[in-house]
Amino acid sequence: MSKCIASALLLIAFGTGWSLANTIAPEDKVVTYPSNVRIKPGSYIVEFEEEARGANVNAFIANIEALPEVTISNQFTKVFNGFSVTTARDADPVELARVRGVRRVWPVRFHDLKYSFAPQNSTSFFHHHMTSVDKVLKELGIDGKGIKIGIVDSGVDYNHPELGACWKTPGCPWQYGEDFIGDRFDFNNDNPIIEPNKTPMDCDGHGTHVAGIIGGQGPEVHGVAPGATLGMYRVFSCAVGGAVSAPDDIILQGIEAAFNDGHDVISLSLGGGGWPEDPLAVACSKITQKGVVVVAAIGNDGSNGMFTAGSPAVGRGVISVGSVDNWNITGQVANITLPSGAYRSVYVEDSNADKAPFVFESDIPVVAPLDATGSLLGCSEYPTFVNLTGKIALIKRGTCTFTVKVRFAQSAGAIGVLIYNNANGIMNAALDPAVNIPVAMLTADDGTFIIDGILQGSGSGVVTIKSRKSAVGTFAAFTGGQMSSFSSFGPSPELDIDPVISAPGGSIWSTFPLGLGKYASLSGTSMATPYVSGTIALLKQARPKLSVNDIRKALMTSAKPLRDDNTGKLVHPYSSGSGLVNAYDAIMSRVLISPPTLTINNTNWGPVKDIPQLQSLGSVRWAVRSINVNNTDCTRGMLISLDNTAANSISMYSANGMLNLTPRTWPADNTTVAAVAASSSTLPQVFTQTKSQYIPAGQSRNFIVYIVAPYGLQESDRWFYGGFLNFTLKWNQEPAPSSNYVVPYAGFNGNYRALDVMTSSAQSGLPALADANLSIITDSSQLVIGKNTTAWLVYSIDVPTRVISATMLDNKNKTRGYLAYGYQEYNIRNLPNSGDSLSGAIITNKIYEDKEATVEIDVPPGKYHARLMALRPLGNPKNTSDYQIWDSPVFSIL
Repeated sequence: MSKCIASALLLIAFGTGWSLANTIAPEDKVVTYPSNVRIKPGSYIVEFEEEARGANVNAFIANIEALPEVTISNQFTKVFNGFSVTTARDADPVELARVRGVRRVWPVRFHDLKYSFAPQNSTSFFHHHMTSVDKVLKELGIDGKGIKIGIVDSGVDYNHPELGACWKTPGCPWQYGEDFIGDRFDFNNDNPIIEPNKTPMDCDGHGTHVAGIIGGQGPEVHGVAPGATLGMYRVFSCAVGGAVSAPDDIILQGIEAAFNDGHDVISLSLGGGGWPEDPLAVACSKITQKGVVVVAAIGNDGSNGMFTAGSPAVGRGVISVGSVDNWNITGQVANITLPSGAYRSVYVEDSNADKAPFVFESDIPVVAPLDATGSLLGCSEYPTFVNLTGKIALIKRGTCTFTVKVRFAQSAGAIGVLIYNNANGIMNAALDPAVNIPVAMLTADDGTFIIDGILQGSGSGVVTIKSRKSAVGTFAAFTGGQMSSFSSFGPSPELDIDPVISAPGGSIWSTFPLGLGKYASLSGTSMATPYVSGTIALLKQARPKLSVNDIRKALMTSAKPLRDDNTGKLVHPYSSGSGLVNAYDAIMSRVLISPPTLTINNTNWGPVKDIPQLQSLGSVRWAVRSINVNNTDCTRGMLISLDNTAANSISMYSANGMLNLTPRTWPADNTTVAAVAASSSTLPQVFTQTKSQYIPAGQSRNFIVYIVAPYGLQESDRWFYGGFLNFTLKWNQEPAPSSNYVVPYAGFNGNYRALDVMTSSAQSGLPALADANLSIITDSSQLVIGKNTTAWLVYSIDVPTRVISATMLDNKNKTRGYLAYGYQEYNIRNLPNSGDSLSGAIITNKIYEDKEATVEIDVPPGKYHARLMALRPLGNPKNTSDYQIWDSPVFSIL
């Protein structure tokens, strides 16, 4: 029976359960992370089966404590049934897994805080207009009052006047929170110092910035939910060597404490590449099942392309968030004057403000010198006749680092450097700390304006620039409203759509610790995440009966898909999820659409006999899904119609089959849009037997949709297609315009289960044998492994894989054992732009009997080869046919 509501502010809650049979061998319960994952030696997270709860748990703990050299560090009881332990560095974790009731054992891994400073934006209220948050605050009078948000982060400077200037006093927004790590934690030490402070004061700035996005009181920073009650759970310490990192057992402490304090929403601007099976993701999934919303950042690895979504964001039921660039930026103004008298005020991104601000109170000549190669790139020394004394050098971005460009210009006498972009938009030039002259970035258009002025003024005058200290202006952002280039792409390893929604996260102005400048503009999905957390607080205040699942539905289906300016199509759901969050429409919706996303990870191959229009196509890839639309208005029926809008198709590979970190799109650009429209075979198509239905008040209807993959695109190009189902709703006897809701869908144009996960040797030369210096060995007949000689088996992972094994086989093709680093689970993609281009296993005259590499055995002299096995997507680890297999050339062991 369907239930309904008389207004838009009440929905029905649903519950879920959790169970897993304890039928796994002990060695299979131990997770072995890839070698490029930073772990804490001798530290593990142990999860119990559900039977080990309550009174039973003490017996299980006693069994663990009876093991030699095992100490329980932290126990988790609410969101995660288990504890963290420390052991000897060389202890075998399988012994932990042998204890009755143990479900899984993970090494403790580290997570980093990732964000970047950005062009300043002090017009923070403008992005509230684009998400309709301002409409909720002003017209509905909803500000998050009565809703509790727990933030797990680096702490907060609660003395900040726009964050209440208080801590746990009556009327203070900060009523919850504690410190779990202290100021002296150094992740480089095997036994780092953990000395929590009395309060979670922030020494980094990340947490304070996040807090302002949620609860900023103004006048500088206007939070999304300024009336919410807040808690801060500090799990990150002060920076060490420029990095801020924390182990996941401490993060898990903060998450459980936030849950125990009864928060309605838990906000996590943290994470890293991972799987739904990671311990943080498992814990967050359980929290959602217990009725608490968890919001997590998708990650900042967008420069590495697809399959870069992080954990715990990929946890089941977690709301994963991508970043959209802000629409306005506020910052330093410079005035450019040409010899002709033409004048332009431009935005300059001051890239060395802390050491040498780009401030020139009087007009300074600007020149565009050619380096020794005759280039404007400034990547080589300038000829001796080039004298830049007293001048500012204009240099084009590209080929070499910003620091190299500045050093050559400074050596020639330049007192400042302007670097103009070679692409759309503007960025902060990353500089070596030793750079001590003013440096600023310009847009490509502003750089061209100066170049043209220099050419026109040759012999008749000079181009000058003036940049006063007090000159600040607001400019339209060049990429405003577009997905941020740093925002990680989905899908999840299981092909689920992640992120599920997007929010402003690029160039966000917010609070910062008083001792670090009071305010700052930062960029990252870390900034988009609290924006969604605050939006959910508004939604929960307006509609307090919403369940976690219904919040996901209301939030996602009311979002607004984004358009790709380059192609004219919508942005793929693997980049944006449902689109840009819209607070007002989520609150005012009177419909529940389920499921809110469609994952096409299994397709049929053959004719679609149920749809007459498709029978003539013959055999195609297709899937059928059911969508339930529930009219939650008790008083009015509605007419609903359904259509489809295709998004870009994207591929990880270029036309020649090489991995392309920037996803290739179809259509390639706007010039092909007309051709695409004329040839629907290159787009995903959606058909339904009933395109419109009338749904009476308080009732629901199902739509059966058939989604046909774009059969006009070559499957060998490995395209991921996607789009949005558009539901247009019109209520009876209402003059108001119709309402629009979306359900994103996405899938693989081919057999996803047959997809190779390792880079093909035909394109890259990988997998391969390599010497100790990682140089590829072309003639393995000369490779002899002895007591003092080692080699590498190197490979690169394009698609996340559940299991990779590297073993040694004798001349009879019998497996003798595992190589060092020869068994790795829950592998993410290699991320070349993050310094992680290769994975590998070490070949020596010793191998390991077990995959945990605890039992070492000598290899007898003879001829051998290595075998690399990588589990294909959604494969069965116990089924050899589900693996991509590569055998190395033969080598010798002495």
